[in-house]
Amino acid sequence: MLALAGMAASPPPSVASDIGAVIESMRLSRYPLREPERRAWGTENVKDAVLVGQMENRLYLYRYLREGGKAFRLDFRSPPLVIDPAQWKAARQENVSVRAPRGDEAFYWVSYRYNDSSDDEAQGFLVDSKGEAATVAANAQRVVITSSRPWDEARRAEALATLRPALTDYPTRLKAWPADVRFEHQAALDVTATFRSLHQVARAIPRAKPAEFGRALADLRRFVMEQDYREIDPEGKDPAMLTALNDYGFWLAESGDAAQADRILSDVLRRDPGRAAAYLNRADARWTRAATAGEKRGYFEALAREDYRLYCSRRIAADAPIPANIAARIGTALNEKTLGADACRPRLAIFKAIAADDLDAVRAELAAGQDPNGVNENGTSALAAAVSRKQIETVRALLDAGAKADGPNNGFVLVASALPDAKDTRPAAERYALADMLIAAGAPLDALDSSGTTLLMRRVSYYSEDKDNLSYLLDKGANPNAGEKKGRTPLHAALRNPKNFWFAEKLLAKGADINAAYILMYYGSSPLWETPLLEALRESPSGSLTPTSQYAVPARVTFALAHGADSAVGGFAAGKAVERNGLNEGLSLAVRYLRPELVDQLAQAAGKPQAPLTTEALTSLLRIWNDVEARAAAGKNGPEWDGQRARLRATADRLLAAGVPLTDTGDATGLRRNRIAPLSLPWLPDDLYEAWLKAGADPSDRSDPDFRIEGVAAPDVLPLVTMLNLGKESKARMLLAHSAGLARTPARCGMAVADVLAWQLGNSGPVSPMGAGAVKQVLEAAADAASCDLRQTSRVQPFIGVSAAELARRANVDLAAPAAGR
Repeated sequence: MLALAGMAASPPPSVASDIGAVIESMRLSRYPLREPERRAWGTENVKDAVLVGQMENRLYLYRYLREGGKAFRLDFRSPPLVIDPAQWKAARQENVSVRAPRGDEAFYWVSYRYNDSSDDEAQGFLVDSKGEAATVAANAQRVVITSSRPWDEARRAEALATLRPALTDYPTRLKAWPADVRFEHQAALDVTATFRSLHQVARAIPRAKPAEFGRALADLRRFVMEQDYREIDPEGKDPAMLTALNDYGFWLAESGDAAQADRILSDVLRRDPGRAAAYLNRADARWTRAATAGEKRGYFEALAREDYRLYCSRRIAADAPIPANIAARIGTALNEKTLGADACRPRLAIFKAIAADDLDAVRAELAAGQDPNGVNENGTSALAAAVSRKQIETVRALLDAGAKADGPNNGFVLVASALPDAKDTRPAAERYALADMLIAAGAPLDALDSSGTTLLMRRVSYYSEDKDNLSYLLDKGANPNAGEKKGRTPLHAALRNPKNFWFAEKLLAKGADINAAYILMYYGSSPLWETPLLEALRESPSGSLTPTSQYAVPARVTFALAHGADSAVGGFAAGKAVERNGLNEGLSLAVRYLRPELVDQLAQAAGKPQAPLTTEALTSLLRIWNDVEARAAAGKNGPEWDGQRARLRATADRLLAAGVPLTDTGDATGLRRNRIAPLSLPWLPDDLYEAWLKAGADPSDRSDPDFRIEGVAAPDVLPLVTMLNLGKESKARMLLAHSAGLARTPARCGMAVADVLAWQLGNSGPVSPMGAGAVKQVLEAAADAASCDLRQTSRVQPFIGVSAAELARRANVDLAAPAAGR
């Protein structure tokens, strides 16, 4: 790989919205940009990689040639492609794109736009294969192309050959090629000489003339933003330039531009690391940046404190006094009353030594009094930095000096980086020597990372193929029941894939709780507690529902049941503690497999005590049955579905045998959300319909109106009315044989009256004797009721929302029953 002096890999782009973008970002990060540039755009192919680096308003085009494998070399880097400083704003993001030369074209087209850019304007740069550049500004009337190199006819033709398609293609797309095309030449400036001149002008102005000095500083700042300050006397031939750059950085900080001051002063210190005043000036700039840095406040404060230490340590070493006002400022930042050698000792040099893998330098820092438990600007400890680089001797030196293996690590689990990767083929003793050393020194195996997850949990969740590391952590004492902060455990994770059942066995052997539960979600204020068994049951059956579909019980369900899972644990709870309502949830999930034996297994696995079952599981089954009937009706192949109907009926029988009720006895209205009332289903076999009525199904129960029931227009209508509408006389007779149940609560009574009267009034022709008898029987049941709430309203068209009392008036019916309201 080509090493570029003064260059380092750029950080990834600020936004990577999908996995493809993340992978692309990682791939491009190996091509270095010169610090402190960030990558604004990039692409890679088999031949080359083209990237755009950005430093404030300056763009830089890079082209790297690929030479096989991972090898590459820099072909060219453009001079700064300057966005007009007068128009540029730090808070506004440029959308940069590059059009590579096509065919015989000689230039790259580097364009930039803003979200609010006009479609009639275009800005960008032409860059040739040598890296030479020209600035382009275009609108509907004119194109101006400016270069520091004189234009000849051949070069003009090459520029136009690139610009014509570039300016009328995405993302520029001018409507038409402008009529006025101008090629301009602007001779390059002597950057160092011009900077010297502008600096001298500003320096000569007395500070008592702030307005005049401000104008001079603005001129100097604009010039620097049109150049690359790193190219001002780059070879250090003029010592006065360092002083001038330091002055400029100091002036920027004074004027409030702390970010730019930080960059300029960092470049000064890159050239002359011994310049004490520059550390002080940069510290002040960074302290100012921290005040508005939000989440990065601690980062800039840590860097500022280190610069203050670098300044005062150099003053102390030179036996030079520190002015009182500066000493007070530094003392406040460092929280030190006296600036002695210990207070001013730099804290971050040890991290540079670790980064350089310089063990002697690390030992020298420790011998000089460096705190082995100190952290860098990112909150990372020296020990964590050394562990991440697998520097076992450096780790040993830090531990011997008192580094705490359970000390600060900024949300980083120390042992994680000590584990070997899959490519490490050394003997186990060598591969795990670093991890052994840390664990022996007290590194906690169950420490939570920044997301609240243990190392064992993260490993089994994302690196389960690494069996050696999983076994190592468990054998070393990792808690098999400690996982995520919300309570999900390694056993939950291990059971997600049958390939990991071997590890689930090991977890159980080490004491993992097969019934461990965590809160999966909330329904309103009720938490749903999820055990490994419930999580396994939540796996959706594979394949669409057909007449011949057969769904296998998931292997992890079988595993959990075989290892003692208690199906009563978990489910919805009234409070924040796990309750024994899991069988209700488990049966609701299990019915999707159409396996009656699975219902029996869950019922048998439920320990005592357990919460009373509800109609939820039956509703889940009836929704599937309804889907079968809908598909049979659509395909006109009803008999082909008889096999599935038999499985559904057998499953329903097992639900009832397990204790699942046909009605919710405590329901006053009979109308509940997310419920199918069994007796509202016209396609249910008559014998089963009658059996369920005798077993306790309530004739006044209604289905959720949001459900679509095959053959039923309004699921929330009284089942008797549904059967009368559909001509299901046998089912209607069965319901009338239990008509007393229609009035078992005042609300149910009033709703039944409203629906039958609405049905009678809504009939355009004469009502059949069967229908008339049904209305009469319901009204008689209402008259015999202890109380009937006639304020209840109809759910039958066209009288939806009309009260029972009003419908009785319209039907000229005298309701003599005691009424809760009329």
